[in-house]
Amino acid sequence: MKPYMKTLKETMRRKSEILSKAQTFWEVGMTETAQPLWLSAANYEEYIAPMLDALGRELEGAMHRVSAASCYEKAGDPSRAVNLYRAALSGPLRDDTRQDVENMLNACLITLNRQFRL
Repeated sequence: MKPYMKTLKETMRRKSEILSKAQTFWEVGMTETAQPLWLSAANYEEYIAPMLDALGRELEGAMHRVSAASCYEKAGDPSRAVNLYRAALSGPLRDDTRQDVENMLNACLITLNRQFRL
């Protein structure tokens, strides 16, 4: 397993700041303000995941895909969330985490199904 590159560390730091802001706005009920922050954090997570894969940190990469999916879901884009949950499930995950991600995927599919019925 290779160590983090300086650019990866900086990207992760920026993503963490954005994610923290999104979570803060979300928790106080300012969901519209949080939405673009969730999208930005998701984009960072999607960028980070394959970089971690390239460093031999596939488990970490999978967790960043899960985080990206969760961000997209909170931003109101369940379709992208489904794709990323499935991508994470195709990689290495601990058994308990895999079950959690499968549950998140199923909940997201239910949301998508409801959207298509409207």
